[in-house]
Amino acid sequence: MMNLHKWKNACVVDDVLYFYNSCEFYDKEGGLRAYDQKQRRWRVVNGLEALLPETTSSTWPHVVSYGGKLVLFYPKRNEIWCEEISLETRQGGEIWGGVEWRKRLVTGNFVFMKALDVVV
Repeated sequence: MMNLHKWKNACVVDDVLYFYNSCEFYDKEGGLRAYDQKQRRWRVVNGLEALLPETTSSTWPHVVSYGGKLVLFYPKRNEIWCEEISLETRQGGEIWGGVEWRKRLVTGNFVFMKALDVVV
C-alpha cells in the first residue's frame, strides 16, 4: 500500500489517514480505508458498500477533508460527481461512513486534475 502514485487519493480527518482505493488493479478489495496511528493498522471503513459500484471503474477518485468529513470526487460517464461522507468511530474502533449527500457537479468532457483541502 506504500506505492506513492496511489497517495493522491488520501487525506487526513481527525488524525486518521483515509485512503480511497477505487481500482481493484491495485488491491483485491476496493473501498475506503483508514489508518489509525495509535493502533498502527489499516481498517476498512464500513457502510459504504453501495458507493463501490459507482466508483470501482474510476481511475481517479479524489478525497479531501471537509469539516471533519470526507468529500469524494469521481467521474461517471461524462460527468463529475461529488459525495460528502460522514465518519463515525464506534466501540471497538470500527469506523463507519455514511453518504450525507451526492451531487453531479458538471457534465461534459472534463479532466479533473486535483482536489485541495482549504481552511478559511
